[in-house]
Amino acid sequence: MLRFLSSLLVRPYRRKKPPSKTVAIVVPLSLRPELTPDEQVSMQHLLHFFGAYDKYLIAPRGLAVPYRGFGIKRFSRKYFGCGTAHNRLTYARSFYRAFQDYEFIFFYHLDSLAFSDQLPQWCKTDLDYIGAPWLPCADTPWVEKARVGNGGFTLLRVEAALKVLHNRYRKEPMQLWIDLVDRNARLVKPFVNFLRKLPIPQFGAVDRARARWDQIEHPTEHGLNNDLFWADQAIRYLPAFKVATVEEGLRFAFEAAPRICFEMNHYQLPFGCHAWGKFDRGFWEPHLLRTDERVGHPRPQVT
Repeated sequence: MLRFLSSLLVRPYRRKKPPSKTVAIVVPLSLRPELTPDEQVSMQHLLHFFGAYDKYLIAPRGLAVPYRGFGIKRFSRKYFGCGTAHNRLTYARSFYRAFQDYEFIFFYHLDSLAFSDQLPQWCKTDLDYIGAPWLPCADTPWVEKARVGNGGFTLLRVEAALKVLHNRYRKEPMQLWIDLVDRNARLVKPFVNFLRKLPIPQFGAVDRARARWDQIEHPTEHGLNNDLFWADQAIRYLPAFKVATVEEGLRFAFEAAPRICFEMNHYQLPFGCHAWGKFDRGFWEPHLLRTDERVGHPRPQVT
């Protein structure tokens, strides 16, 4: 029954018309109206290298953030405020449909840095997904096998993403309803708390609901982050989905262990990086734009 109902709600993906533009840069915001000092540095790198591109702030409804030089795509506030909330947004088909006029979206989180403009070259590849590789190292003890990659500084093909998400619901109908619960977590949480208090721990359905809720609330611990999905799982729903190799990923971006990445990349800086303030900040500080290089580029204005 669920499979039949899901098939009615989720039709096979059909592109209505070819995209008219190549790439949109998307910058997710938090619920805060102001940027932190590190976020301002990341923003200045973006403006310095990507000033001429279509750029969009991903903002919660009701937050006054009219930044100069950006379009604004607004979504429910339930998708903002923490990594779990953002994770829900990046599984939503409505998010990618908002950019169907573009071939690619380029995620630039405000803990990223760009060191050049290589977007045209990367958009000419046949890749569907590329980000900073994860490497087995002390910074990422959870990584067993090197692979691409992190979602904070990432290029993703819009049509491929929509095909994957449509196919996922058609292949696994229950996932449609799980995601619906996930996106309405605040409404569902009181009921889940009630289930947790029931003195019937061996009741299968209740036990499964409790376990699934823990996964929803803590996606990182259960391998449900969206970047893990694109890197490891998307190919299950679209066999042609092409993820970059580690070597390509290293030319694209670094994240953890940047000194190891630098050596592996033949002592060349990548296109950009993610989490520069978290992983070996001292490595990146010599590569930050000088103050005089930032002059003349519009600073984001908040009113």
